[in-house]
Amino acid sequence: MKKKPTSTPGRNAMLSVFDPFNNRLARDIRNTLSQAFTEAIMKLDKSEFQHAARKWRTGNIDDIYADYIEDRLDRYEQACEQIKTNGIDDAKIQIIVIWNHGLFFEVHEHLEHLWQQTAGDERKAFKGLIQAAGVYVHLEFSHGQAAGRLAGKAADLIQKYADCLSFIGNLNVLIDKLHRLDSVPPLLESPALRLE
Repeated sequence: MKKKPTSTPGRNAMLSVFDPFNNRLARDIRNTLSQAFTEAIMKLDKSEFQHAARKWRTGNIDDIYADYIEDRLDRYEQACEQIKTNGIDDAKIQIIVIWNHGLFFEVHEHLEHLWQQTAGDERKAFKGLIQAAGVYVHLEFSHGQAAGRLAGKAADLIQKYADCLSFIGNLNVLIDKLHRLDSVPPLLESPALRLE
């Protein structure tokens, strides 16, 4: 049985949506699952995120948290299966798979590992891609102003350092959508990836 929110003023409104920007529990769940997913991708071991989700689900949590966890588990399973089935061990191509499953916070987490290992133009290019993922994280939670501020920066870095992101075949589409602040993220393409 799910725990129901108490009737204190404002609490029901706070719990009506999953918002990691304004709710500590939502943020903790998102961060824990995302880190576990990143570990799972690196180790090719789904038990990493399955175990993390199980810990949260055994608690007495409200439906909005349980629904988020179930949605993430479903997307994580699909992304992992695509990576495993296609033998994708290149972290850059894994980013495209993760992106195309709408896991933008997870793109940020996974890319950060690459970003920390790079320097120069490649580092700046990855920063632009991390910011682009951040745009869609903000849009997912209806934070249009923050998304707008980030979109221009992301588009500029991606455009300037596009040669470092040649593993993405349709960068021009991403740049265009960022400039227009299109809320529908593009599916990223790569010759190295068979889209399903």
